[in-house]
Amino acid sequence: GSGGVPLVTRHRPRRPHRPELVILCDASDSVSAFAHFTLLLTFALREQFSKVRAFAFIDATDEITKYFAPGVDVVDAMTRLAQEADLVWITGRSNYGHAIKMFEERYGDAVTSRTALLILGDARSNYGELSIPILRGMVDRARHAYWLNPEPRSSWDTGDSAASRYGEIVPMYECRNLTQLTEFIEELA
Repeated sequence: GSGGVPLVTRHRPRRPHRPELVILCDASDSVSAFAHFTLLLTFALREQFSKVRAFAFIDATDEITKYFAPGVDVVDAMTRLAQEADLVWITGRSNYGHAIKMFEERYGDAVTSRTALLILGDARSNYGELSIPILRGMVDRARHAYWLNPEPRSSWDTGDSAASRYGEIVPMYECRNLTQLTEFIEELA
């Protein structure tokens, strides 16, 4: 404690705690519309967070926060994102394991005890590595972590879906419409 000395806190404005938000989203074809939509909604609601950073991946991972500066034209942002972001290597198919590993290497310090980590994607890994231990480390560091999956729950774990393997580490929610999405983001903040 403070040794019985009263702590002076009156100069600090009493503001409700607002988390920082880090979004890591799959931008591959199968989920790109959902990813774009979620990014837009999140940035529209950015006042609810003390800070918002967004990262997108297909195979490589790149920070895309700058494309969503306040007042930026939405269509313009999406076009620039598609043209400039360093996301695709060769296949154009999601490589979750590689994307997670690269995120941790390049941007791991974005995730702290103040961070709500939000992962968007269908968890379809094309049978590649999953980087489960790295993801677990990120989730342990974060204050909260959530995974929004736009696929119907009935499709999870079919084919190359790693939904339940990721879901053991990060609570995974089906998110298929604006109502579900808005409720979720409001819940987050």
